[in-house]
Amino acid sequence: MSLLNRDRYRKKLHDLLSIADDEAFVKLVWAVDALQSGRASAAALHIQFPAEAVTADIASQFKIHRWELETLIGRLLVTPKMGTREGVNRVVDCTKFAACANATNFLRKLEDAEAGIFLKKIGALNEMHRVAQRQFPWERGYFNVAQFYRYAYIYGQGDCARYFQGTYDLTVNEFSLIGFGLNAGFQGRPWLQRSFSLEKTGISSRTFEAGLRLLSITLAQARERASSMIRQANNKHGAPLPVAYQPSFLRHVPIIAFGEAGERMFAPLPQLILLRTTAGVYYDLVNGPTNLRNEASLRFEEYSAAYIAAMMPGLNVGRSHKYKVQGNTLDTPDILVRKQEEIAIVIECKATKLSFAAQFSDDPLTEARVGYEEIAKGVFQLWRYFSHARRGAVDDVVRPDAHGMVLTLDTWLAMSRELQMQVLASAAALATRDNEITEEDRRNVVFCSIEDLEATLATSNEDSLLRAMSAARDGAFAGWVLPAIHRETEGKAQERKPFPFDLGNVLPWWNEVRE
Repeated sequence: MSLLNRDRYRKKLHDLLSIADDEAFVKLVWAVDALQSGRASAAALHIQFPAEAVTADIASQFKIHRWELETLIGRLLVTPKMGTREGVNRVVDCTKFAACANATNFLRKLEDAEAGIFLKKIGALNEMHRVAQRQFPWERGYFNVAQFYRYAYIYGQGDCARYFQGTYDLTVNEFSLIGFGLNAGFQGRPWLQRSFSLEKTGISSRTFEAGLRLLSITLAQARERASSMIRQANNKHGAPLPVAYQPSFLRHVPIIAFGEAGERMFAPLPQLILLRTTAGVYYDLVNGPTNLRNEASLRFEEYSAAYIAAMMPGLNVGRSHKYKVQGNTLDTPDILVRKQEEIAIVIECKATKLSFAAQFSDDPLTEARVGYEEIAKGVFQLWRYFSHARRGAVDDVVRPDAHGMVLTLDTWLAMSRELQMQVLASAAALATRDNEITEEDRRNVVFCSIEDLEATLATSNEDSLLRAMSAARDGAFAGWVLPAIHRETEGKAQERKPFPFDLGNVLPWWNEVRE
């Protein structure tokens, strides 16, 4: 039945998109996003919709999720168009909410049918990881100060900044401002003229064009690029990926230009512009020299330590230091957090970028082996440090109940107890090479992304943080993200603390525009 349903709804979605005008459907997606994001008055200028569709309620039967809209654009770009013929030709009326609702319903039924097939192979618990990777980022959103500051600090300084400017003829600061301005421009309208100007903010037309070379692409180029990305992902996977987990072209290039000269620019999901100008700067640096990745890793450690110190003034946050064991010089883990004079949290930071295979493969540990091996190495480094502290090889005073954490820049292990167990098994294999690392040293480790740590520290104090980390080591919370554990263990959340850093320190345009 699943195979029949898969083929049935794959054809229904294909047939609908094949008779949809690309520009009109992209505008429809923008309007539906606006309709359900507090911008109904803007959407009303372009589509007709029932009153019930004006909702942000995730449980509403009229709600169309942004990750579904993103997938629909991906399918649109790889669906060939049905040629016109004499007489009456059927077309999708993209001025009505119902057109997007129909496409979404076909998509959901197709995804359900595909899930009925692959879940027999990988199991529902393994599937939770892929669901989280697709949905959680959209639920958090990309329009927040932490997102801007974090990636400007990591990618927007030093050699990374110089490489970006030398390669793309604009600064990271300018690129960020261009993204901010375009996102603002697309809030009230689905398309902008290519002549759109940010000169009042100090961005020249030449610099603006340099930014657009990274942010926009013509429809023909978008179709070719989207097809190529899916083809490469399928080839690497060895079989067609489920529709829900195919790569998203819009995360690389969020603006599609229509018209002979690309004069009409559409951003169906404007927040993806902000993703591209923050975390997406990684794509602009990845092919650069190795020192760029090393610098980004160091800045991730610096940012993480500074954030913990700012949000938890009752804890003493220190950085890695060297010590000797049997004549060998070693480094402690990256961040050492003391309560009073004793180390209470030991953190190893991993800035490795989350690959597509790590997010959506049905066997991520195999297909993203290098990334998971790096995380397993982080666990081993924590265990080795605990062993050396127990044996007195390092002078640090470590509490008997001290917590170990592997802190990642991306959400490598979200909602996956099975992946975490496999990473721990890989770390155990490394630890067997050192006879001095005992079971006592192999403490349960908390896996946490920087976004989840930020969210937890924003609503916790020193004691509640340590309680949540203790609970995180309990098998009952295996696979849970740290903010959810904190909510579960502490009940009512504390008042949210403001972001502790001045955005203008890393993105000067912020102060200039604010003034």
